[in-house]
Amino acid sequence: MQNELQRNAAPAIKLIDKIHIVKPTEKILSNGIPVWLMEGGSQDIIKFELLFTVGSYQQDKPLQAFAVANLLKSGTLSRTSVEINKLWDFYGVSLQIEAQKDIISVGFFCLTKHFDPVLDLLIEIITQATFPEEELEVMLSNRKQKHIVDLQTIQHVARVNFTEMVFGKNHPYGNILRTEDFDNLQREDLVSFHQRYLQPSNCKCFVSGRFPADIVNQINKKFLKHQWNNASVVSDSAEYPIEPLQSKQHIVMDNKLQASLRIGQLSIGRNHPDYHFVSITNTLLGGYFGSRLMRNIRQDKGFTYGINSAVVALMKATYFFITTQVGKEVKDDALNEIYHELRQLRATQVHDNELTMLKNYISAGFLRSFDGPFMQMERFREMHLFGLAYDHYESFLPLLNRITSSDIQATAEKYFHEKNMTELVVG
Repeated sequence: MQNELQRNAAPAIKLIDKIHIVKPTEKILSNGIPVWLMEGGSQDIIKFELLFTVGSYQQDKPLQAFAVANLLKSGTLSRTSVEINKLWDFYGVSLQIEAQKDIISVGFFCLTKHFDPVLDLLIEIITQATFPEEELEVMLSNRKQKHIVDLQTIQHVARVNFTEMVFGKNHPYGNILRTEDFDNLQREDLVSFHQRYLQPSNCKCFVSGRFPADIVNQINKKFLKHQWNNASVVSDSAEYPIEPLQSKQHIVMDNKLQASLRIGQLSIGRNHPDYHFVSITNTLLGGYFGSRLMRNIRQDKGFTYGINSAVVALMKATYFFITTQVGKEVKDDALNEIYHELRQLRATQVHDNELTMLKNYISAGFLRSFDGPFMQMERFREMHLFGLAYDHYESFLPLLNRITSSDIQATAEKYFHEKNMTELVVG
């Protein structure tokens, strides 16, 4: 029969060439905070996030931004940390607070029916945080012990020293945390940072999921209740020059059986027209399990359990790196093979089968990154923070489909040349 299934034949591969990006609704709250609303999903769940455009880049002392973010939930004018945590548990809240180099994010996932009391509590911990001295001491003591343990691991030492080599000792992206920094942070440092930066003038709001039609009014009422109306303007922090250190360094740790390798360099930012080419080329090199570095260093040579590369886009700079851990006895051979793969990127054409597999993998991951209102809001948040237009993502799949081996070779020549790499060996 002509319509009989051909079970021995693989179905034809068809790459997706476009994606529909849902644009959120924008409102301005009564205290001036912009809020973006992305409605959708099949479950009655809301994700609410307040994002402050400040991080460790702006801090006056090491750990200042981290401590402020992590101690927000440790006590307010009317509640202790125990009382606050009991309420989070009672409402089944997934609280998400993090301090990064450029932002502090405070938000939660909760059932739609619990949104009102949960929002009330979230705004309370932001506006009325007291940063109790005893909570600060416990947190610093615990983090100090973890830091001391981390200093004995080759991965940690390689990670922090590599960014120092790339950005310089005096750049916030390159600063290395010292053990004595845990003894120098005072409660007053947290209070001053909180009062200066965690204000409406420095805040953006993102809401996604299944929320009530009057949610903007609900949010406004909560801000009015807590009198969160400070309209002070936060001045921009100083710009720090990037002053890279020596391009090669070996930090000896005699008691280790392995060596941690880091190779990389400064790269182009998200706004650069070549950024998508760099991202795709990085994936081919070491961005997924079928990458060239994995096939060579792990599967063929057996030097490591895992090796990967990545492009890290920060607000004020972007860098590329390759990282792996290998036995000390093969570290030189591993380095040679890594540089060999960098040379091969520009010296040989990508085989059609390899390029097809790469495109399939990337397109699938790209689609997953837009799956549902929460993920779509994440992508919008990225666009907003980095000042990107919608065509940054809308143009990606067409570019991915038409990218050729020659494009990858040209990108490798321009942005992945081994002569420009910073190299660090720890172990």
